[in-house]
Formats: sequence, C-alpha cells, structure tokens
Amino acid sequence: MNEPMWKSIIADSVKAEKSRQETGDNTQEKKYYSSMTEDEELEAEVTRRRLEAERKRAARKRAEQIRIRQNRIIAFCALVTVIMIIISIVVYKSRSNAAASESSSTVSTEIKSVTKKTESKAESSSKAVEKEQESKHKIEQNNGMTFVDDILIVNKTYSLPEDYDPGVSQVALNAFNEMAEAASADGISLWINSGYRSYQEQEELYNGYASERGTEAADEVSSRPGHSEHQTGLAFDVNDTSFGFEGSAEADWLTEHCPEYGFIIRFPEGKDKYTGYTYEPWHIRYLGTKLAKEITDSGLSLEEYLDITSEYNDE
Repeated sequence: MNEPMWKSIIADSVKAEKSRQETGDNTQEKKYYSSMTEDEELEAEVTRRRLEAERKRAARKRAEQIRIRQNRIIAFCALVTVIMIIISIVVYKSRSNAAASESSSTVSTEIKSVTKKTESKAESSSKAVEKEQESKHKIEQNNGMTFVDDILIVNKTYSLPEDYDPGVSQVALNAFNEMAEAASADGISLWINSGYRSYQEQEELYNGYASERGTEAADEVSSRPGHSEHQTGLAFDVNDTSFGFEGSAEADWLTEHCPEYGFIIRFPEGKDKYTGYTYEPWHIRYLGTKLAKEITDSGLSLEEYLDITSEYNDE
C-alpha cells in the first residue's frame, strides 16, 4: 500500500469518529432539554436574562465609576492649574510693586537730592545777591561768566562754563613779552611755564593732584575744572612752579615790577583765607596797568579789593 492511500484511510477514520461524537453530544443535549418542564425552561430563561441584566448594570456602574474618577482627576488638574496661575499673578504683582516702590524711592531720593542742591544753589545765589546789594561793587552774570566791576572773575566761588575756550589773550601775551624784555635788560630771565589751559586740561591736572594728595590738599594748590584762571587766557605761571622759586631773584623782580605791565601776583603771601590758595609767587594775572597798580599798592588780594569770596560750594 502506497503512502497516499493509507493517509486517506486514516483521515476518513478520524472524520467518522468525530461525527459519532457530535451525534452523541447532540443526543445528550436533546435528552437534557427534553427532560426539563416548561416552567423550568421559563425559570431558566428568566434567570439567564436577570444575570445578563446584572452583568450589564455592573459594567455600566464600572464605566460610571471610571468616568467619575476621570472627571475628578480633570477637575483636580484644572484646580491646580488655576491655583498656579493665581500664584504666578500674585508673585508678578508683588515683584512689580516692589520694583515700583524701589523705583519710586530712588526717584524720590533723587528729587530730594536735586531739590536740596537747587535750594542750596538758590540760597547761595540769594546770599550773593544780598552781598552784591550791600557791596559797592557791581556783579554781573553773562553767559555763565561772572564780572565784578567789569573784571572777569574766576576763583573757587565763581566758575567758567566748560565750553568757554578763548585761548591765550593776545593783549596779556604782548604785555608779558614786554615785561620779559625789561627783565632781561636787568639780567633777569622770565618765561611762561604754563599759560592758557582748557577745561579738560585743567580737569586732568586737578585729578592728578587729587589722586596723589587727596581732594583737600589738591584744593590748596590746584583749581577744580572751570575754576582755574588759566582758562581765561589772562593768567600765566612764570618760570618755576615749585616753592623753590620763592625768594629767587626772578621772583623778587616779578613781584616788584609786574604791576608796571598790568599784572598782579594773584595769590599773595598771607592771603590764603581770602584767595583760597597758598602763596604762589609765580602765578600772575593780567588786569591792565591802572588796576594792577591800584590793587598792588592797596596791599589787598583781588578778592579783598572787590569784596568777593573764594569758596567751593560743596553742600
């Protein structure tokens, strides 16, 4: 017997056996149902439907519980989100208010500072006006410059604008050259060590002194920017600007003869409390011959002669 034939016989045998089993099962099921009465069948159907209904209710209940839990989770997340938003808004407003308060405080401080300075300047100006009214000298303000009896005044009280830039006065320079020739005839050599200085040059010079000696010491030997006579173009430092110049033949000749050519020793010896500076025998200021002689002969400093002050307003 070949292989295909015996495989076919086995298959037919399996199918026949399976058919007999199914027939037997159906017969038993029919016998079971045929053995039940009509009331029992009805009761069984009712029970089956009740169980089915209970399963559906349980399924619906589980679904409802799941939906409720989901809704609660969603509501909780929404509530947390709202709380976070509220907290963020409160924090932002708090920071904004703090910044506004700080800014307001800063502005208030600045306003008070400006007001104080303005009041101080107003008071100083008022005192100057009162002094002017009491004084026999005429004080005028013109483009930021101060003139007393038509004399341009620059000292610790009165300043020049930063942009005032006239250069050296040719009249003062001619007068110095004439004086230097006369000195030369007497065997004295005079030259200009330092003449015109701009506001910026004076600022650099003063800052150098201040960094080396401190502001208080610098104020005794140098002028603050805007307060230097060198910016007028009418002042010169002659020869040596150290205290070694004091008592020299050149210093003595200069002190004796400079008024003849329109100059004065601007910061005379012993006049510190009036001029605001220590004695500088090398520093001369051009005023014209007539006035220079009058002031020198009076023995007064320029501040005393014009009844003016020379003090920085640091308030």
